[in-house]
Amino acid sequence: MSTRQVGIIDEKTIKLLGLDIAPGTPILLGNSNILHMKESHPKAFEKYFTLIEDILKAPDYVNRNPKDNSIKYIKTMADHIVIGVRVSTKGNAFARTIFTIEEWKFKQYADGGYLKEHSKKT
Repeated sequence: MSTRQVGIIDEKTIKLLGLDIAPGTPILLGNSNILHMKESHPKAFEKYFTLIEDILKAPDYVNRNPKDNSIKYIKTMADHIVIGVRVSTKGNAFARTIFTIEEWKFKQYADGGYLKEHSKKT
């Protein structure tokens, strides 16, 4: 499999997180990203990899990681699933990782004001 588009960075995410990026910027997924996901988070990969496009299209929450400026797309289902997207220096966005976070960690993010609600209801 070569690199393919799995989503876009939409205007709502850009506004919520104060991103300096054009609306509609494609989110790409390449072989190296898939390999990283499989090796680093095998359980989350096995359980949720097929849902990446759905999660990126309709996350419940988004978050910007101040350490590396990555974007976290979070969907709450049986688990809190996180898809991490990083924008390269060339302006390309890649889905880099997939993992789940425990309820206490999710609550810590929420209580700290780090999560921005993105649900399609608003």
